[in-house]
Amino acid sequence: MKLLRLWLLQIRYAATRELMFRASFFVWVGVELAWFVIQLAFIGVIYHHVDEVAGWNRNQMIILVATNQLVIQIFTAFLMPGLSKLPELVRTGKLDFVLLKPAPPAFLVSTSNLEIGPLANGAIALFVLLGAVQGLGLHPSAPELLTYLGLVFAGLLVHYAVLMTLVSLTFWIVPAESVFLGYYTIFHVARIPREAAAGWFRIFFTFAIPLLLVANVPASTLIRGLDPGSIFLFLISGLGVAVLSTLFFQFGLRRYQSASS
Repeated sequence: MKLLRLWLLQIRYAATRELMFRASFFVWVGVELAWFVIQLAFIGVIYHHVDEVAGWNRNQMIILVATNQLVIQIFTAFLMPGLSKLPELVRTGKLDFVLLKPAPPAFLVSTSNLEIGPLANGAIALFVLLGAVQGLGLHPSAPELLTYLGLVFAGLLVHYAVLMTLVSLTFWIVPAESVFLGYYTIFHVARIPREAAAGWFRIFFTFAIPLLLVANVPASTLIRGLDPGSIFLFLISGLGVAVLSTLFFQFGLRRYQSASS
């Protein structure tokens, strides 16, 4: 409960800072919206020539891509801004001030900043998602909707784990900002239908880095109903990689030398 109050307080101050620069808000919304529109246009081009891709029809694919967009935008709003500051905090020694606070450092680093723009794009993704659900004539039950929301949260844990692990390399590598290129490269895996992946690629991105589950399992829950096996695998893998990434951060923290040392 204490961490929840602290998080809400940090969100309040971060939102105040963001509202001071309204122009950046509209620029962010415009750029991300354009990228989302391009993804939807690409889907339209593909399904102009085929009826299905790996067993997914047009509206089902839109649900998959919109779910992925929703997860990414929530992550980009609440967790990514703070994690992206870690390399700078380590390089400048400002991480000292974080370590002095009576709260877990990983929590403070992850939740210290907020981007408002992605929330608007997340709302647009949700609107597109609802349109595709209606287009398929689906009527998800209350348990399916609640499970979907829980799986979206699990998707946030996976993205958190990937980026937390990458930025934690800053304890060993000075120019760690370059690791963001790695993150931006692999997070696109989440929008690929799981059935389209095979071999080592499917195994690696299902069990080692479960990005293939981030949008596939929630989208399948809306489309095909509850699948206990897939849901359990996703929840366990999401929680597991989040715990391992936090432990990796703690391990790196032992190597940190404060500005005063």
